[in-house]
Amino acid sequence: MDPAPTTTEKGKCHMTESYPPPSDRNIGWYTIDLDAAPQDRWTEPVTHFKTEIQQLIDLIVSFDLAKTIITEIQKDSNSVLERFPNDWGQEIASIAQIIDREVADVIFYNIAYEVMGFCTSIVAMNTDGSVYHGRNLDFGLYPDVNWSDVQWELTQDLRPILFNANLTKNGETLYKTTVFAGYVGVLTGVRENAMTITVDSRYDNNFDKYLLDWFLNTNDNSQFLTFATREAMETYDNYDDAVNFILQTSFIGPAFIIIGGSNPYEGCVCTMGPNRTLANYWDIAHGLPANDTTQNPWYVLETNYNHWDQPPWFDDRRYPAEDCMGIVGPSNIQIPTLYNVLNGVPNRNRLTTYTTLMYCATGHLEAYKQYCDELDCPPWQPYNPYNITQVKK
Repeated sequence: MDPAPTTTEKGKCHMTESYPPPSDRNIGWYTIDLDAAPQDRWTEPVTHFKTEIQQLIDLIVSFDLAKTIITEIQKDSNSVLERFPNDWGQEIASIAQIIDREVADVIFYNIAYEVMGFCTSIVAMNTDGSVYHGRNLDFGLYPDVNWSDVQWELTQDLRPILFNANLTKNGETLYKTTVFAGYVGVLTGVRENAMTITVDSRYDNNFDKYLLDWFLNTNDNSQFLTFATREAMETYDNYDDAVNFILQTSFIGPAFIIIGGSNPYEGCVCTMGPNRTLANYWDIAHGLPANDTTQNPWYVLETNYNHWDQPPWFDDRRYPAEDCMGIVGPSNIQIPTLYNVLNGVPNRNRLTTYTTLMYCATGHLEAYKQYCDELDCPPWQPYNPYNITQVKK
């Protein structure tokens, strides 16, 4: 593979041989016992990262939409917690107690990805039928930039609280996930021989309306994105049932849910609209439903835009990644090459917090902190009023 050029060109691959990443990118592990009382499950990692979580929440709750939503939550935060699935509201209440913050603030933190997240997710099948699932999680477009480093402050605050969780039931691993401390939903996860799941944010002009409507209407049974994915991970032991559950779920806001399996051709993107206004299913097995994509029928690749539309000029991550996938080819796709694809700019950018790679057949999950400090890392020019020419991590 050729070295990445100094500037990004629309539609072109910019990956290098970058696997394995440096050891300082590794993410540690905690075990979360789902048989424990909900108030005890997350105590160890939340206590460990207490100061960092407090700093992060101070930043998250500082922008206008957060203040509006938190005001609604504060009217009756206990009722909001009771509307969350299972006993997860109790988990959130205990986290708030450990870090000495208002419950409303921690509730908002647990739904913040749906407001300001970006991502790239890929499920790809090798010619031998093996299915691999990788993702970049981009998070932190608001509320502020650290101009001394030209990095998003929220992204910088998220990386230090990352860990991988081994969630157990009856003393055995039920599933694994990459987690931000204090966050109880599933953004990324694998259940051995059953499913892999990642989520990518999807946007429309009405998301804040649907979100506020949910808080105002106590009879609204729609689900938050990462609570639904956790429900799937903890409830179903096979790919088909997980996919059917997601497609039948009414989500509060628009979302992309990307699901992989352990068998050949098990890989799909579920494109969901708020309150079931859209449910589009696109999988490896059925090839190409979109008229603008160059993707081959051995993988599905999703960023944050409908696969049947062209990506916007200001955020074209799809075509560079597709170009990289074409270079790798189905006979060479595996954990290292999938990492190389995701590590290429612009899929790795200033908002990228981590890359996770999964192999469902064995329940394998590995994850690495990510950084982008090259001058051509997006988002860049639109957010550089001081014409800064040097950046650092």
